[in-house]
Amino acid sequence: MKILGIIVEYNPLHVGHMYHLKFSSNLVKPDFVVAVMSGNFVQRGEPAIIDKFARAEMALKAGVDAIFELPTVYSIQDASGFAFGAVALLNSMNVVTDIVFGSETNDIRTLSKIASLIVEEPKEYQRLLKKYLKQGLSFPNARRRTISDLLSHERIDTDQIRYSNNILGLEYLASLKRLSSKITPNAIKRKGSSYNEEKIFEIPSATALRKAILENKELTGIPNSSLKILEREISSGRGPIFMDDLFEVIRFKTLMLSREGLEMLYGFNEGMAKRMVDALKSSNDMNEFLKKIKTKRFTFTRIKRRVLYAIFDVKRDFVMQSNEFGPQYLRLLGFTKRGKQILRRISDRCSLPLISNVSNFNKSLRKRNVNIPLAKKQFEFDLKATDFYTLLFKKESERKFHRDSQKPIEI
Repeated sequence: MKILGIIVEYNPLHVGHMYHLKFSSNLVKPDFVVAVMSGNFVQRGEPAIIDKFARAEMALKAGVDAIFELPTVYSIQDASGFAFGAVALLNSMNVVTDIVFGSETNDIRTLSKIASLIVEEPKEYQRLLKKYLKQGLSFPNARRRTISDLLSHERIDTDQIRYSNNILGLEYLASLKRLSSKITPNAIKRKGSSYNEEKIFEIPSATALRKAILENKELTGIPNSSLKILEREISSGRGPIFMDDLFEVIRFKTLMLSREGLEMLYGFNEGMAKRMVDALKSSNDMNEFLKKIKTKRFTFTRIKRRVLYAIFDVKRDFVMQSNEFGPQYLRLLGFTKRGKQILRRISDRCSLPLISNVSNFNKSLRKRNVNIPLAKKQFEFDLKATDFYTLLFKKESERKFHRDSQKPIEI
């Protein structure tokens, strides 16, 4: 039996995502498709434009058979942490045979060779990486220079790892190698606008669509089923949610934590805490605040993730432990009637507890051999992230706690 696993955010789902889903299915010819999706906060360090339940519904109507939530501790990390959490979930199901990811190149051989260097870290790799870091390069740039030096004799185009989807693809491959996974990786060439392109084209980026929603412009490039869900959520006052909606919260958190408190959190090194405190003293909105912090080393995405770490008090030990042991549960967001078949198979074979009911979480943990204290921390983070997200809803009557408990699984 062929089971295709995909890693998605669908923020929101558009025709480029449909292309990926259709092309992946044609390539693998799976019996079922399962997806791991970011929850209410996504990898670029922002709140999702509409909540995870609505986006899960989009996925199911687009052809996914079962969809699971990537725990928040992974969904708001950099490419390495994000990829590890998502791949570890797919691997834990013990049914997924193939994974397909989009990239700026579909050269899986080259990407795999680079991924092996990242995982194995030979002595020369470590030496060169330290050398370039001491020269003041950011970690991604230092790693790119290191890989370029080591593979120069093989005429491999290491410029490929400059691009966002290739970077994620490399991390997916590296995670598969670290986990000694039997899942077969496949890459397809990304079609349409780059992920951060702000103009609307025939196949738009999710960034362009979010910008159009913010500016109340006409939307194109969204499947009709997804558009209906998006319009329903917005008209019901449950969206759209933007980064700007976090500005007053981060001002308050920075005031309460101060520079010393920020420096105790995950990701606050290299002077990030001082820059954030200084910038907030003279900023009137989120855009101004981000621009004042940005440097060559501190990209917008990197800063936005730190904003979330500050809001949620994300401690270093928690992230490091999560990245060492991986996700400790598999949270089901939704499935199709057809997907019931694969859910039974996953339930029987999965190495992690399958969570379909929040109230049964503690009971479910005892069914599998997991790190129970870590599982509880990861799950509590998810619940708090959802409760916080609901406070950002536009309609006051929709701002209710315990949405994770009260919202039924999408079928």
